[in-house]
Amino acid sequence: SGRAVVQIFVRSYVTPDNSGSNGSLLTAENSSASGILMSPDGYILTNAHVVRNAHSVKVQLNVRTETEARELGDRSMSGPIAGTLVGIDRDSDLAVIKIDKKNLPYLPFGDSNELKQGQIVLALGNPLGLDNSVSLGVVSAVARQVKPDDGMVYIQTDAPINPGNSGGPLVDSEGRVVGINTFILTQSGGSEGIGFAIPSNIAREVYEQLKAQGHVHRAQLGITGETITAAMTEGLELETDHGIIVSDLKENGPAARAGLQVDDIIVALNDKRMMTMHELEANIFRMRPGTKVVLRVQRGDGQLDLPVTTEEESDRKS
Repeated sequence: SGRAVVQIFVRSYVTPDNSGSNGSLLTAENSSASGILMSPDGYILTNAHVVRNAHSVKVQLNVRTETEARELGDRSMSGPIAGTLVGIDRDSDLAVIKIDKKNLPYLPFGDSNELKQGQIVLALGNPLGLDNSVSLGVVSAVARQVKPDDGMVYIQTDAPINPGNSGGPLVDSEGRVVGINTFILTQSGGSEGIGFAIPSNIAREVYEQLKAQGHVHRAQLGITGETITAAMTEGLELETDHGIIVSDLKENGPAARAGLQVDDIIVALNDKRMMTMHELEANIFRMRPGTKVVLRVQRGDGQLDLPVTTEEESDRKS
């Protein structure tokens, strides 16, 4: 797996926090992080924060990949290779870089929905600039929400993630990418066993859109809703104790056109039980506009399935 992990060197120009120059003074900054070769023709997935202000990007291949290329008489793989920024998505903190090389080792995406709490995973990367490092850990949580108003969910792991690991893969025992290592929660500044990775099923969708068009289109249903609580079930005498009660609908939006009504209760999306508004948002967040979904709705004492076609997000509601 490590042969497909690269080191990314970024030179960027930033405004010093204490310059007091209203942005007129720029200083050069060099940083390094990790990335993953996702195709044999040089498409690399990494974090958006790694390359956000990049003036130039260089990619260093794994030492074993370099050695194998030299043995085959190809010296063009040696040393840093110029990279081109293909696209960046700040919402998911993912970016795609391209290097002009062929026949490269690459890693396949795994299915992050199959991850189980306690499953062994490996974090690969170049922590603190150390080439080709592997750390072992387990999945602490499969879908951790870090910010209350954020549609993103993360895989939480205790596999050590340090500066330079960012953008590297979290892989399962089969060597499949199940997450993109992104950040840690720390009090000391070092790894304390609380690391977060973007799930591969979100990363795959973002990667494919960035590769194809350089940016990401996100889906929405045109719904405003609230997670049902025990108090709401009792106070409103609802027919179900879980799901999302619809409080508002975007006029002529996808859900409204499909026949959803205010006070309907969404209990499932594509036969998958929905417990919270955040869970619904997180599932829609990773879809492309134009995706057909089926909402199972509790209306009064009956249930019905409503087919809805998502549309492009025009605001932050789902």
